[in-house]
Amino acid sequence: MVQKNLSFLRKLLGKLGKHYYWSKSRKMNLWMLSSMAYAVTKKYEEIYEGDTGFAVDTFTTHFVNGARSIMFEMQDRIRLLYSKSLKDLEFLAQTALFVILGPDWNKFLSEPTFIPAEKTKEGIPQFRITIPVCALCTGLRPGIDFNTAKLRRHTYGELLAAALASLLQAVQDYVGNDYNLEIKETKCILLGDSQGEAIVYFYPKEKK
Repeated sequence: MVQKNLSFLRKLLGKLGKHYYWSKSRKMNLWMLSSMAYAVTKKYEEIYEGDTGFAVDTFTTHFVNGARSIMFEMQDRIRLLYSKSLKDLEFLAQTALFVILGPDWNKFLSEPTFIPAEKTKEGIPQFRITIPVCALCTGLRPGIDFNTAKLRRHTYGELLAAALASLLQAVQDYVGNDYNLEIKETKCILLGDSQGEAIVYFYPKEKK
């Protein structure tokens, strides 16, 4: 049975578990991750005859699908941290980021923040992710290493935020909340903003 809210005990288990999981997991240097992402994007760009926007959109889709597969494999181990409360997604997201990026994750992303519907202009619940230092964009030169003018739906550094949104969607589906989640990166360091920002929108599913 799914909880309405996470209990103190389950949050404590999550805090202890993330340290154990990180200590046992294989580590990847973030510079290596950034280099791999850039190399894969350039290969997609080559395949699609210089269409940077389509290359980024395709890579983002494939990356998110891969992250979703990993998420389903891990679901039995982390569903203790699921609840129907949207506010609890802050704790779940922080735990997931710790497991993925390690104890220094908040050097790259600020703590994800849930904003209830009544506090948004659109009247829709939102989840804001701020990115002070983008692990993917750092070191890239706009217009030289990467042509931002050709971007379409996704920005280059949206991979990690989109993967996190996919995790949140999987949680909503599992606990039975009727939301379709969509993510939009509203600020991008490569596009000249001082920091990146992505917002996840919780749109109510249309009743059939």
